[in-house]
Amino acid sequence: MRTACVFIPHFAIAVELLDRPDGRPDGRGRPAVIGGGQGRGKAVLDCSPEAEAQGVRRGMPLRQALALCPKAVFLDPDPARYQDAFEAVLRALEGISPLVEAAELGRAYVGVDGLDGLHRDEMALGDALVQACLPDRQAVRLAHGQGRPAGSLLPSVGLGEGKFVAWAAAVTSAPGEACVVPAGRETAFLSPLDVSLLPCSPDTLRRLELLGLRTIGDLAALPLGAVQAQFGPEGRRLWELAHGLDREPLRPRRHEESASERLTFPEPTVSTGALLTAGRQLLSRLFRRPALRGRAVRQMRLRAALSDGRSWERTVTFREATADRDQMLYVLRCTLEAALPSRPVEEVELTLSGLTGETGKQEGLFAEKGRRLAQLEEALRQLKARFGQSPVYHIVEVEPWSRIPERRLALIDYDP
Repeated sequence: MRTACVFIPHFAIAVELLDRPDGRPDGRGRPAVIGGGQGRGKAVLDCSPEAEAQGVRRGMPLRQALALCPKAVFLDPDPARYQDAFEAVLRALEGISPLVEAAELGRAYVGVDGLDGLHRDEMALGDALVQACLPDRQAVRLAHGQGRPAGSLLPSVGLGEGKFVAWAAAVTSAPGEACVVPAGRETAFLSPLDVSLLPCSPDTLRRLELLGLRTIGDLAALPLGAVQAQFGPEGRRLWELAHGLDREPLRPRRHEESASERLTFPEPTVSTGALLTAGRQLLSRLFRRPALRGRAVRQMRLRAALSDGRSWERTVTFREATADRDQMLYVLRCTLEAALPSRPVEEVELTLSGLTGETGKQEGLFAEKGRRLAQLEEALRQLKARFGQSPVYHIVEVEPWSRIPERRLALIDYDP
C-alpha cells in the first residue's frame, strides 16, 4: 500500500515557539527542554535541536538533562496545547485522505492509494501534504518565498510502499520537502541509511553495531536464516524491513462520539475539593443531555486551564463502559489525589467519549430506596424546568482548613 509519512520533528518545541517571532523561549538563543521543571523523577518530553546536540534525549531524567545542558531553558509541559495543535494537523491531513493514522505526537501516516487522479504526480501530492500542515500565516510566508519561520510546524513528507519506507523517506528529507521512493526501489533507497532507523530494541541495535552492521544495506546483504538464527523473530522482521517489505497495516483513527462541558471558577483554586465539586457539576450537566440518556461512556478526560496560561490534562479509560456517576467521581478523586495540577486552576473541562449503550445489570433485592430517589430527582428536574433554576441547594466542603469562613463551604445548586 502506498503510504505517506508526515513528520514534524521536535513537535512540542515547535508548538512552544510557534507564536514567538524570534523562535526562542527567552530571545537569547538558549537551548530549550520541555519536562515540567527540574523535579526529581521527571523526564524530558521534548528538546530543541541545540539541546539534542549536547546529548539531551527524550525520556532522559531532567536532572541528567540539566547536567548535560546547564544553560538550557526548562519549560513546563502544556500537553493540551500540543494535542490540540496535532489534532489540527490530523484534521488537515484528513482533508486530503480519509486514512490517517496518528503514530505519535508529530508523526502521522496517510494512505494515498487512489489519489493519483487528484494530483499531477506523487511529488505534487507530497507538496500538498506539506501545505496542509501549515497554519495559514506560515503557508503565506512560504508561498512568498520568505523561508521557514523561526518557530513553525513545517513537516517532512516521505512517500513509499509501506509505513517504514515512508518513515525513512520523511526522516531523510529536509523540513518543507517531500521525498518519493518509487515502487521497486525500496532496497536501493534504504541501503545507505543507518541501522538506527530500524524499529528495534536498544539491545538489538547494540548487537548489530558490534557485528559491524552499520547500514541497512549491510543487514539486507545477509541471508535470512543467519539473521533469524542470531536475532529470532525480531531479526526476521528487521531483515524484511531492510528489503522494503513492511507487513504492518495502516490503522486509521476512529472518530468517536463525545460530549464536553466546561466550568470557570470565580477565582483560581488549588483545592481538590473545589475541583471535585466542579467535576460533579459537569457530570450532572453532561448526563442531562438527551444524547447521553441511556448511554454509557468508556473514557473520561479532565482538562484544566492554569493561571500561568498553560494546561493540565488527565485521561481515564474505564475497564468497562459505565454510566455510574459515583464511580466516575471516585475515579476523578483518585486521579486528582495522585497528580494535582501544579498551578491554580482557572477553568476545567470534562469530556466523556466512547459513548455506547449501557449494559444491563441486575438490581438488588431492596431497590425501593433507589426508586424513591429517582422520583425525587425527577421532581427536582420538573421544578427547575418550571422556575428556571434549581430550588434546592446543598452545602459542600471546599477548603475546610481555610481561616476564611466563606472559603470553607460552598453553596451550590443541586442538579440531579
